[in-house]
Amino acid sequence: MRKYRKKSVALLLALLVLGVAACGGQGEKQPQKDNVTGEQTLGESANQNGDAQDKQGDTANVDKDATGDKSDVTESGDKSGAVTATVVLSDSGIKVDGTGCDVRPDRLKIEEAGTYEISGTLSNGSIYVNVDNESEVHLILKGVKVHNETSAPFFCKKAAKVTVTLEAGTENVFSDGASYVFEPEEDEPDSTFYAKHDLVIEGEGKLKVTANYGDAIKGKDSLYINGGVIEVDAVDDGITGRDLLKITGGTITVRSESDALKSSNDVDPALGDIVIDGGTLTLIGDSDDIQAENRVIINGGTLSLSAGEDGIQSENGTELNGGVVSSIK
Repeated sequence: MRKYRKKSVALLLALLVLGVAACGGQGEKQPQKDNVTGEQTLGESANQNGDAQDKQGDTANVDKDATGDKSDVTESGDKSGAVTATVVLSDSGIKVDGTGCDVRPDRLKIEEAGTYEISGTLSNGSIYVNVDNESEVHLILKGVKVHNETSAPFFCKKAAKVTVTLEAGTENVFSDGASYVFEPEEDEPDSTFYAKHDLVIEGEGKLKVTANYGDAIKGKDSLYINGGVIEVDAVDDGITGRDLLKITGGTITVRSESDALKSSNDVDPALGDIVIDGGTLTLIGDSDDIQAENRVIINGGTLSLSAGEDGIQSENGTELNGGVVSSIK
């Protein structure tokens, strides 16, 4: 495991093929220089200790530390149980076959734990989840298009966890207007695709989020992305997990006028990590491509960075244990 303790690691484009060679015959890894250029290929990094099994154990421990042991509970979606309701969105009236939801002409409200299959279009409306803090909700998006001109088109206000599955072969699109209207004494939701609790995104379909007001995808607690084709365009941050942002798979493209990926908890020193275990990521941030209040930990995946101001910025170090990181310039 290689650690970079400088707060800002500009581009971090390569994990030092020369550095790995220099350390290969030594029992202790030597510290690397802060400025790294070129392309990093890290698939053989486990061999540098002479024991791939020990390396895998080290990586597992790093991941456990980075997620605060929370990932065992929240990073996988719960797909058990029958479908609670099948919903078809429409400006002419939302149709529901099942229970657990309430509908208005412009809003689908999920009120009970369960699994909901959703398709259809709202030209100015929202999908709204508000259950109790102990309940989990599973949303299967099967071709959804929702725009909201004055608020978030996707807002999960209360739940233990919401899992969003992107159905294979479907495209799901969420967009908003340039200004929001808030309830009295409220300033949330402030993102296009917003959850105040743990949020999991998975599946094989496509999710496209266009943020004209603020952030695009935001989890107020932890945000896990396990799959899907995700395209984000944002006038502020692209994808944010406040306590933790963990990516294990998917094809993700982010264009943002601020940070592309962000973990923003600056209160609890054990939180605020970004962990990347896999996936193909293209990150174009006008500020940073990856910005974490605590640590950035890259265990795998293929990352292409543009480096607006910095490629990777972390307050307490960046760890590169696997994967490939390169510049798209």
